[in-house]
Amino acid sequence: MQPVSSEQIRHHDVATAAPSDGPNTRKAARIVTPGRLATAVGLAGLLYRVLLVALDVPPSNSDEGTAGLAALHIGEGRHWPVFFYGQHYMGALHSYLAAPLVQLFGTQWWVIRVPALVMYALFLLALYQLTKTLYTPWFATFAVTIMAFGSDRVVKDQVLGVGGYSDVATATAALMAASALLALRRARGPGIYFGWGLLAGYVVWTHWLALPYVATAVFLAGWAGREVLTKGRLLLAATGFALGVAPLIWDNLRPGNPDSLSVLLSVSGTAESAPLVDRLHGAVLLGLPLSSGVCGPSHCETWQMWWGPVYLILLIAATIMAAVSFRRADTRDRRLHAGRLALLASGGLTLIAYVLSASSALTPVESARYLHYGLVSLPALLWPLWAGLSSAAPGNPGANHLTTVREVGGGFALTVARVATIGALVGSLLVASGQLVVHQPQYAAEADNERQLKDQLLAAGLTRIYTEYWTCDRLAYASAEKIRCAVVDDNLNRGHDRYRPYRAQVERADRVAYVLPRASGLADTFARSIPTGVQVIEIRDIGGYRVYVCHQRQ
Repeated sequence: MQPVSSEQIRHHDVATAAPSDGPNTRKAARIVTPGRLATAVGLAGLLYRVLLVALDVPPSNSDEGTAGLAALHIGEGRHWPVFFYGQHYMGALHSYLAAPLVQLFGTQWWVIRVPALVMYALFLLALYQLTKTLYTPWFATFAVTIMAFGSDRVVKDQVLGVGGYSDVATATAALMAASALLALRRARGPGIYFGWGLLAGYVVWTHWLALPYVATAVFLAGWAGREVLTKGRLLLAATGFALGVAPLIWDNLRPGNPDSLSVLLSVSGTAESAPLVDRLHGAVLLGLPLSSGVCGPSHCETWQMWWGPVYLILLIAATIMAAVSFRRADTRDRRLHAGRLALLASGGLTLIAYVLSASSALTPVESARYLHYGLVSLPALLWPLWAGLSSAAPGNPGANHLTTVREVGGGFALTVARVATIGALVGSLLVASGQLVVHQPQYAAEADNERQLKDQLLAAGLTRIYTEYWTCDRLAYASAEKIRCAVVDDNLNRGHDRYRPYRAQVERADRVAYVLPRASGLADTFARSIPTGVQVIEIRDIGGYRVYVCHQRQ
């Protein structure tokens, strides 16, 4: 058997779909191309998300409200934040993109989500290009189909107007696609080097959780392109990187600002104590299924956890497959397999970093978003399934070229296992997407409660409030800052204020309201221990909140 050839792999799907039954078959083959089908599926995935946003799915939260407030301030020329309000990491580009829309259409939730929807469309384009470059066009179409599904966790990461996830996933996929094109010498013009550097710099500025992809992209482009990396091209890449990372450098050099590395390390959870078994449970059995889209809203049924162990098996199988191919291939094809190994290494390092963080054990459901960038590597994991089925197809003229697939394992039983795995994955994605749709009335009720709370507070003139974190900036944004808030913790002490000027305004007010969710127990805590200097005037129940109208002595 001969080693696999990059050109044979690239055209393998085309060969298996070659027309053989006359002009009608040839005409159909010309109409239904991988690119056209991927476009149709991608548009369906985008329309699905647009409809969800129109139906108040997913529900808003205070992080989204914080990004919306930054967009409002940027549009008014009041502030020019480098990072998400209240922290010195996670770039604020999303708020800059949303700022003109907020000025035009007001502080509606769909407005702050428009840039994220655009980023999702660009993510599909970048992922298609990446998968087509390293694998085959029809497999790239399959990858886009997988990404068109949308479970609760996946949709939240893709459409919430927070930034740091939808935009960084898009930049990461584009960075890896550019690296693959550079490695395979398919890129034309010096501009791609500048663009490559700009994407890498943007990721470093915006969210360091994607650093494994930057590291492997640098290694891949440097190793595979070392013979063609002239001083001019290196200068273009360095210039692009410097431009992309410039906001982070500028902010860190300002006197009095803490450095982003120290801040990020302090909140990463790597120093917190949590048993390894709990970290593995949270990362593998919860994090991977949630972030891949096979679980329902904020919950994984036991039967949905199957994807975690299978993910690890596929990661190992795909790595072995790519490593064997790399070792046996010629110089040109080694660059192809190096690109695949870079994708797999990035996904593996992302998972390892998550396991090292105590968040995987302490808050596994909410923190599953930290694995969102692993979607970029998902096609690389699924390739052994696709390639194995293609090589087993009867009459396949390219089957003999896929030697690595047969060496990893073949036969009828393994073919059945591949079909079952793909079927189970697609079925799980469908079920999880359906669970999100079924959950829509509950999310819509939450949105109605928020509107009711906002309207009644404004009607009563209660514009200075104390409340918990997940309500504060949500109300401030939705009311276009008519309501200003200060955050309290579980003991009614000072909480985490994202936009700090609000607190002074609330503390100076004579008439304030404590707006406390009844389900959280905060209302009962307030009733038992009213803060010093506060006199309760009136008690109201609005939706799921108990509102204590108070006079506040200065």
